Amino acid sequence: MKRVFLTAVLAIAFVIAHMWPASSQRADRPRRVGVLFGGLSSDPSTRPVLQALVDGLREHGWEEGRNVVLEVRYAGPDPARFIELAAELGALKVDVIMAGNSEAIHAARRKAPEIPIVMAGEGLAVSQGFIESLARPGGNITGVVSQIETIGVKNYELFKEIDPGIERVGIIYSPENVASLASLKVENEQWAPRLGLIGVPIPVSKPGDLDEAFAIIVREGVQGLAVHANPVNFTQRARIAAFAIERRLPAVASLNVMARDGLLLSYGFDTRANWRRAASHVDRIFKGANPAELPVEQVDRFQFIINMKTARAIGLDLPPALVARADEVIE
Repeated sequence: MKRVFLTAVLAIAFVIAHMWPASSQRADRPRRVGVLFGGLSSDPSTRPVLQALVDGLREHGWEEGRNVVLEVRYAGPDPARFIELAAELGALKVDVIMAGNSEAIHAARRKAPEIPIVMAGEGLAVSQGFIESLARPGGNITGVVSQIETIGVKNYELFKEIDPGIERVGIIYSPENVASLASLKVENEQWAPRLGLIGVPIPVSKPGDLDEAFAIIVREGVQGLAVHANPVNFTQRARIAAFAIERRLPAVASLNVMARDGLLLSYGFDTRANWRRAASHVDRIFKGANPAELPVEQVDRFQFIINMKTARAIGLDLPPALVARADEVIE
């Protein structure tokens, strides 16, 4: 009888062990967040952004090393690497992929279509087909987006405030970047003409293109530079800033770190705030929210930064009223 009883107990234990551990382990295991960055791991500006994400996740109870693991990948100056990196994250079967630019999002959607994707500040999300609408994304992509129209127009208006005599603005863009190409079209057809400016397209697909880009700027008699915040320009921002200072050209961008690192002005969003805010979407997805029905949030806080060191270096005397409006002045 004892032997029969023991056999029954062992059988029940066997059944339970095979019924529940899988779900139990799934519930207890750390969640994995894949992160696609366009910069370099050695770039000092990427560390605060990653820390902002860590802080944002912690606010919702997700602590790195305890119940969440970050799988961070850096594409550097070569956006084509996003395909390889997204495939790597897909093979790891991470629970969510976070991306801050269009190339990373395209790659994640292509190589890991079954994994939820959280945007962290991308612009033109609807026109690029990432989402159906802000209220109802409709697919596996949600997150936080920038208001590129507001940012872009303001940056062009700044040229006229800097120097009303500016007429020709060089637009450093990436032909392979869908968002950059779309922005170029709007800038050339709407924003620049509205302000009496002429946009001069300056294509840069890889770092090696900068020498030719600089030659075009000189040859075309460009009087100011609008620098798109794509991965190539971002990683080469110090070189672009050095050229602009050498040629005494005011340069503006929508990414604040580009002004901090040498460009004259930036009006746009705080990348750190975007990544921290996007962590709330990761949290909600972990708790069962469907990305297709999780509304996309728009960035509603902008920063105006002036680099006065650069202004002095190019011999530009900025209007006091303009300087007074800045959220941050770099001396």
